[in-house]
Amino acid sequence: MHGGAFSFFASLEMARLTTVLVLSLWVTFGQSAPALPVLPLETYPASMRESVARAYRDAATRPADAVAVGSLARLLHAWEQWDAAHEAYARAASLAPGTFEWQYLDACVLDRLARPPAAAARLREALKIRPDYLPARVKLADALLSAGAVEESRAMFTALLSEADAKPEALFGLGRIAAVEGKHDRAIVSILQAIALFPEWGAAHYALALSLRALGRRDEAQLALQRHAQYGALWPAVEDPVLAGLSALRNDPGARLRRGQKLADTEDVNGAIAEYEAALAADPSLAIAHANLIKLYGRSENWTKAEEHYRAAVKLGSDLAELHYDYGVLLSLQQKWDEAAESYRRALEVNPRYAEAHNNLGQVLERLRQSPDAALAEYRQALDSQPTFRLARFNAGRMLIALGRPEEAVVELQKLTEPRDAEAPRYLFALSTALLRAGRKDDAVRWATDARQLALQYGDTALAGAIERNLATIR
Repeated sequence: MHGGAFSFFASLEMARLTTVLVLSLWVTFGQSAPALPVLPLETYPASMRESVARAYRDAATRPADAVAVGSLARLLHAWEQWDAAHEAYARAASLAPGTFEWQYLDACVLDRLARPPAAAARLREALKIRPDYLPARVKLADALLSAGAVEESRAMFTALLSEADAKPEALFGLGRIAAVEGKHDRAIVSILQAIALFPEWGAAHYALALSLRALGRRDEAQLALQRHAQYGALWPAVEDPVLAGLSALRNDPGARLRRGQKLADTEDVNGAIAEYEAALAADPSLAIAHANLIKLYGRSENWTKAEEHYRAAVKLGSDLAELHYDYGVLLSLQQKWDEAAESYRRALEVNPRYAEAHNNLGQVLERLRQSPDAALAEYRQALDSQPTFRLARFNAGRMLIALGRPEEAVVELQKLTEPRDAEAPRYLFALSTALLRAGRKDDAVRWATDARQLALQYGDTALAGAIERNLATIR
């Protein structure tokens, strides 16, 4: 049979199946439960059509079977068919109101549909069945806040502070509530506590930036926004086996990419590599998979595979500045300093304002013991591109000290006295060193003492000890 004829008859068969299913819905569905969704199967991509059609047929032939209907809902959920998944979950929950899974997963879908009051109602029902399910408690507190039930949300987030796994989200929730009430000082304290527990939390950095900006602290707000951009969608999610079970329902390249990213976020390097490699086996043009594998193979010190994916990604020609930069990091890990410098320069040819590449190139030039002025110039260019780049400013301050220009170093390093986070102790210690070299002993002692106390606060006993030894020599 010719390909065109086959496609024609296949389309007729799909249309016939859809018609039969729709008719069966009218005949067999009672009025006591919501109807199954009518699915446009012919519009789905081939990678999902077969499995969805099979589940759809099973649900339509057994419309009173909550498991068959729920299985269809889970598959639609996995394929991000939000409206249809909600309709199927609603029927499954109506058929089996005592089943936690249908209530809870429907709430997750309603959250994606931006319907917080409905999501909250479903979560209440789910928690009647499993009151100890922590992800549902966290989601209910969040849904209540989104629905405007601030006091109830506050009470739930406060109760969640006693749950170690949920504490970051509880602190963030309480910070968001304080911000909604215009209490930005309180919001900043709570959000910073959440970030201390999960530093890569992009959404928390964004919320922090909004509160900092509301108080006129614009430089700190800009730094928080940069961290938001750096960390993106990373989130300290509470382990959720019910929701996580949906992931296994799909094996298309897009699903494997997402699974790979989640595994990488949880430090499962081998699992992430396996998912990305499987995605590339199905679609070798996925540049993002190659790019992520460069980093993952670098972390596992498989330099040959990392270089293989670097070459493949460069050939695809996507995001070259980032690729050359990541390869430079890979070469630096191998202490191949000359090659690393060349890779950073290639990144800068593509994007001359790539602050991180300027900074790393400066560090490599230091390693190569080339001109300190050349390294300083790279740090200066990093700061020209990104004035709030604290590491580059710290490096510039170090180089100014090394070049015998302590007063200039003091000017640079004084800009790093805020915020007082885990990175701050070494910046304050460097400032103390610059002040001592500039002949300002009392100021040097004061900042070194401050740096030591802050290092102890963040548990960096090694740095605190080094500062104490330094203080003993200058007092």
